[in-house]
Amino acid sequence: MMSKGPDAYRTIGEASEEVGVPSYVLRFWETKFKQVRPVKRSGGRRFYRPNDIKILMIIKTLLHKDGLTIKGAIEHLKKVNLSEISSLSRNLFLNRENQGGSDHYKEDIQIILEDLKGIHSILT
Repeated sequence: MMSKGPDAYRTIGEASEEVGVPSYVLRFWETKFKQVRPVKRSGGRRFYRPNDIKILMIIKTLLHKDGLTIKGAIEHLKKVNLSEISSLSRNLFLNRENQGGSDHYKEDIQIILEDLKGIHSILT
């Protein structure tokens, strides 16, 4: 299977694999976090935008690594300017493409995650 570019939409299965949680967890998080709003096509198929993936990774970190409750994570996300995170990661992808392609997608995600952890530590 050919890998998708950083701006491509992801199916729920692809998003689940990328974030590292089962697809039923993503569907549950959609009901709890207003920031997660995948595009829904006919038949209810979900397509996650790159920004949705970033938000899901933040949620996973807050819940699984930081040990926050759902309610605590919701309150925490209200404090975060998600558009700044989106801008930061978009610039990272553009810089990577200028260096020779998007084969380093997983590396980029790791860098973004580290940046998000730094932002999170500043907020707590």
